[in-house]
Amino acid sequence: MSGPPAVSATRRPAAGVAAGLEPPERLRGYLEVGLASLANGAIGVMVTYADMPATMLLCLRMAFAAAALGVVVAATGSWRDLLKRGAPLRVLGISVALALNLILYFLAIRSTGVAVAIFLSYLAPVYLAFVAPRILKEKTEPVVYLALAVGLAGMALILVPGLLLEGVRLSASGLLYAWGAGVMYAVYLLFAKSLRGLAVRSTPVVFTQSAFTAAVMLVPGLLAVGGAEYRFSGTDLLMAALLGLVTTAFSFSLFMDGLHYIRVQHAGIIAYVEPVSAPLYALVFLGQVPSGWTVAGGAFIVAAGMLVVLYARGEPELEPLG
Repeated sequence: MSGPPAVSATRRPAAGVAAGLEPPERLRGYLEVGLASLANGAIGVMVTYADMPATMLLCLRMAFAAAALGVVVAATGSWRDLLKRGAPLRVLGISVALALNLILYFLAIRSTGVAVAIFLSYLAPVYLAFVAPRILKEKTEPVVYLALAVGLAGMALILVPGLLLEGVRLSASGLLYAWGAGVMYAVYLLFAKSLRGLAVRSTPVVFTQSAFTAAVMLVPGLLAVGGAEYRFSGTDLLMAALLGLVTTAFSFSLFMDGLHYIRVQHAGIIAYVEPVSAPLYALVFLGQVPSGWTVAGGAFIVAAGMLVVLYARGEPELEPLG
């Protein structure tokens, strides 16, 4: 897959950027991406509370999200955005990339362990730094490379305890799955960003990708439930609902809306808030005290985000589309 075509709308410098002022749209983008990633940090805690097989949990998560957003899309009429010229192919690309990302990530965890899978799948911002200038015509500033190095160092520090406890289980297939998950995440972000010039709202896109992923995961989910002779419980259904409503319908829509206002390279770095917030949720809800490695890694990742917010350039505005 070669990625989405570049946005064709005419760009002009954002008002206030030349004078060193932060346009409110850019701040909105950083805030939305950060809040969405903060919400997604709770996924690990929710999954811990659930005994449901992972594939069925993922299927129900996406089904709940699609059901909730379906009401919003029907009520607002935003489904018409999906009919705009160029939108169907991009939305299909988003849906396929998300489904493949989730499946490959699950396979990577089973094959090579959580720590290695997380690190390799979070290399997506590195790929974006080199690919976005060619596909989206978004220049990657030098400070972004510095922020990437700082952020990846923080990720490595966070994952050190997992590597020490689990040991390093490396397999060719596991590494390939983890690398593929990262690539699909980068492809997902590129397709999502390419919708900016079409003025497609985030809710119909997230509705479509959620419904697509739920359909893809239905058969594996049913097979897992049948094979494990599983019985649905109220707690499991509650966790599936929370995952669907909070960490999918809400957070994905918020993230995609924020992506309209900032460069995709910046969004990938700000999204590192997710692994930083996960230990905080574990501390509050599970009583798991984060290690010194985790605290140090979190500080590095926060520093990476601050580098982007304070020193990177804003997103150019688009001229009104005719």
